[in-house]
Amino acid sequence: MNTLTMDLRHAIRMLIKNPGFTLAAVLCLTLGIGATTGIFSVVNAVLLRPLGYHQPEQLVRVYTEFPTFPNGGLRRFWTSAPEFLDLRRDTKSWQSLDAWTISGANIAGVSQPVRVTASFVSGGLMQSLGVSPKMGRLVAPADDDPAAPVTADISYGLWQTAFGGDPQIVGKETYLSGQKCTIVGVMPRGFEFPPGEVDSSQVWSPMQIDPAKPGSRGSHYLYLLGRLKPGVTAAQAQAELEAYELSMGELHKSANEHFFNPKNHTLVSFPFQAEVVGNARPALLMLLAAVCFVLLIACVNVANLHLARAEARRREIAIRSALGAGIGRLARQFVTEGLLLSACGAMLGLVLAFGGLRVIQLTNAGSLPRAGEIGIDLRVLLFTVLATVLTGVLFGLAPMFSVVVKNLQDSLKDTAGSTTSNAGAQSFRRILVAGELAMALVLLIGCGLMIRGFWKLQQVSTGVNAENVVTMRISLPDSTYPKPEQLDQFWKRLNDKIGQIPGVQSAAIAYGLPPLRPPNMNDTHIEGFVRRQGGPIENVDYYNTVTTDFFKTLGVRLMDGRLFDQRDLPGSPDVVIVNQTMARTFWGNENPIGHRIQPGMSGPLCTIIGVVEDVKNAGLDKPTGTEIFLPFGQKQGEGVTSASVFLRAQDDSSSLANAVRSEVRSIDPSVPVAKVQTMEQVLATAQSRPRFLTLLLTLFSTVALTIATVGIYGVISFSVARRAKEFGLRIALGAQHKDVIGLVMKQGALLTLLGVVAGICAAFALTRLMASLLFGVQPTDPLTFVSVPLLLAAVALSASFIPAQRASKVSPMEALRHE
Repeated sequence: MNTLTMDLRHAIRMLIKNPGFTLAAVLCLTLGIGATTGIFSVVNAVLLRPLGYHQPEQLVRVYTEFPTFPNGGLRRFWTSAPEFLDLRRDTKSWQSLDAWTISGANIAGVSQPVRVTASFVSGGLMQSLGVSPKMGRLVAPADDDPAAPVTADISYGLWQTAFGGDPQIVGKETYLSGQKCTIVGVMPRGFEFPPGEVDSSQVWSPMQIDPAKPGSRGSHYLYLLGRLKPGVTAAQAQAELEAYELSMGELHKSANEHFFNPKNHTLVSFPFQAEVVGNARPALLMLLAAVCFVLLIACVNVANLHLARAEARRREIAIRSALGAGIGRLARQFVTEGLLLSACGAMLGLVLAFGGLRVIQLTNAGSLPRAGEIGIDLRVLLFTVLATVLTGVLFGLAPMFSVVVKNLQDSLKDTAGSTTSNAGAQSFRRILVAGELAMALVLLIGCGLMIRGFWKLQQVSTGVNAENVVTMRISLPDSTYPKPEQLDQFWKRLNDKIGQIPGVQSAAIAYGLPPLRPPNMNDTHIEGFVRRQGGPIENVDYYNTVTTDFFKTLGVRLMDGRLFDQRDLPGSPDVVIVNQTMARTFWGNENPIGHRIQPGMSGPLCTIIGVVEDVKNAGLDKPTGTEIFLPFGQKQGEGVTSASVFLRAQDDSSSLANAVRSEVRSIDPSVPVAKVQTMEQVLATAQSRPRFLTLLLTLFSTVALTIATVGIYGVISFSVARRAKEFGLRIALGAQHKDVIGLVMKQGALLTLLGVVAGICAAFALTRLMASLLFGVQPTDPLTFVSVPLLLAAVALSASFIPAQRASKVSPMEALRHE
């Protein structure tokens, strides 16, 4: 213990004695450990930490799929109510099998109605999760009876905001989508179900499916969650599902309605946690690898600083060795100094990580699932301690290289002014710097690929002109508007009113909000359609019911035919507009104008009157789907309960939302206006994850480049300082300044070349792992692999030029005087 205390005191004295070295080392380690801790905290919360339910490893998502659908089939698709009831009755692997669907709902708060995201669940789902409410009780199977009164559990946040934290909230009646509803429980703070959604549910209410009238087998809208029975594995459950689909296929071989079968209507299941975080996993693992590179570069740089310092302390080390200090004793002293530096960097790094995590949480940049759970817990602290110890030991032992390869007795014979650096130690330092440059280049190339991909994503045509357009969502409760004509009358009155708001250039109402909306996948009869092997089927990806000025308001271009106008009123011939992808898919080079389709395979045939430019609906990075537009009021477009309002302002759109709220209140005071945002914000949300990844990777790459640049500058500067007398003698013997600069630059160029070659080889192998994160760019993009190494080389050579210039100005008289 006394020896350890002596080592610690000596380390503190040495670090205080060299403030420049200490500051540089701590700064490098703060950046490296802080960034690594921050990203590991995200990975820990999103990927590693179990979901906050009872025995979450037993929870399994169940989907139906249609593998024979065009373009790869429909994967991880919804289930219909009859299918859910069949599965719950017939399969035996589950302790419980429950369903839910997510929808917007209006709830009457204390002072005004509030628009919320609601999960409508089967009666046993909340109990299956195994989470106790903060107050009251959970929605129970008895509440799921179609004849039972409507009940609901609400989130902690909604309890605080809409109900003012009323301690008597349990048992109080409110209105949920126009229906009288009793609040039976308040969930604990932080509870989420389903987890990982951008808009977290705030209300959980029973679906109340009537088993006698569950609806059509083809109406898929339910998500399924099963809890495995004790002793049953996920593989066994999947095997039972496969056997079930096979038996159902045999049993209903001649049925007109579709049933499960192994050919075109299959069942699949996956662990719940893997489904929640699956989309974010590749991105987070890439970021974790990137920050590990940053930490490694920081360690190499600090090791280089230690080596340089060891060269300056060689007489001290030699004297201590002569007095009996062995290799182990010297190593322990160096490791103590390394751990002390690493600990300082770790403490500051934790502060840096905490600040960064708060920014991620507040902005939920990239729409990360489980963002609310991100924090620094015991596992993160243990990770930080481990990283601190490993880095401290690794770079702390670096100076031992010069101790091992050099005869310490020679250091006692040298004078301070005439010693040149040990060639082996210098070579080792150069190898470390080349490694720094190589790792920095890998990060820079990855960053370059992400920037190129994000730039290409920015160039994708969304099909809309978002400038000065504001949008908001309005939903009408079924209980207040039970008939289609009542719904249509509300939308007509609202459409007339918002078009007259001062400052509005044009206004429209539409069912769908691009560029991120769930698909409809509706069966659609195409008159004269003939099915071809490998060709399309009579199914359309997106339906959109719109008012007359929708295309004008969003700037959607007409490509052929005409748009909706006053001719397309209720009672007029039924018409429809299709997008370009729809026209190409079903009519090829033939003009679709005048052809007829039957939306939903029922009702009147609609004549195609126009073709419009494609509008992105599945995301900017996904292919455009087929889409048809139906006019509000006509038979095929009636009965819309929830729609988006679009206003194109003449100048500023910021005041239009309040004007719309006033108009809505004048029609129905109980209807709230929700999700007010500009279309530019909507489009930005669709790009949030690639933007988030690109920004973080750019930040990490910049830090890595800075550290690597400092590293090569330090090596060249140290070399120049140790060879000052040599350069002075060269100049005295007639060497020109440019000769000296060239001599030093040659050394820098060699290090840069080694780093660039090694970095390109590593990047060529590693960037293939990020292929799924790139849009429109190959992992081996030639432009990136040429331009980024040139940038690194330019920066590294610039860093070498400064000490080279200093070497060319060494005074020959000073050099000769020392000789």
